[in-house]
Amino acid sequence: MKTSHSFASKAKKGALPALCLALAMSVSDSAFAQFTQATTMLTTVSSWMTSVGVIIVTIALMFVGARMVFQAAQWKDVAPVFWGGVLIGGASTVAGLII
Repeated sequence: MKTSHSFASKAKKGALPALCLALAMSVSDSAFAQFTQATTMLTTVSSWMTSVGVIIVTIALMFVGARMVFQAAQWKDVAPVFWGGVLIGGASTVAGLII
């Protein structure tokens, strides 16, 4: 009799987590709605970041081009501006991909 009692107590211990999981899944619709709101917000932030990155890269390329054309600047003079613009624009795009 002792073995059947220990089997029953083990079955009861396993039933509680299963019951909690079933209860959590039945009330999780409102939790998914919050994920949708968060996803929408992050998508909006991602699109803003990408837009700002495009603007910064465009300004950096215009600056580099103008310096090279009108002031006969060497690549080594304008390379930091170019790579800075690429890194800023690339960071916003990579963040958009992660989100």
